[in-house]
Amino acid sequence: MHMSNTPEQHPEFERWPPAATLPAPEWKMPGWPATIWRGICGRCPHCNVAPIFDGYLKVRAVCPHCGAPLGEMPADDAPPYIAMLVVLHFLALFVVFFYKGYYRPGIIMDGFLLILLVLLCMAALRMAKGAVIGVLLKLGLKRERL
Repeated sequence: MHMSNTPEQHPEFERWPPAATLPAPEWKMPGWPATIWRGICGRCPHCNVAPIFDGYLKVRAVCPHCGAPLGEMPADDAPPYIAMLVVLHFLALFVVFFYKGYYRPGIIMDGFLLILLVLLCMAALRMAKGAVIGVLLKLGLKRERL
């Protein structure tokens, strides 16, 4: 294939960015800060009335109040990454203190800090998942059906 050929002459050539654009979201959403905050708080990003989750991390299929398609948002890999990024920045502070010798906890304090780290990770994961669902709902990105 020569570089002078145009994409129209080669149908296997993939154009980037794709010509098709994303459809507009079905829902009139509030601004970005409100949408993300509602998700962090675990409330529906659209109506702020009903909870997003049905359990610890199980997302409701639809919002019981406004019918927003919460279960169709593909919040799979981003929430754990965001939660680890946030929590491990706090953990890095303790690691630096340990290596510098400013702080030397005993075995009981080590256990307490480990439990605190686990609880922080669990809380951050739920908040990150809610925020990602809010962002995806605002952008109108849904899980593809196979």
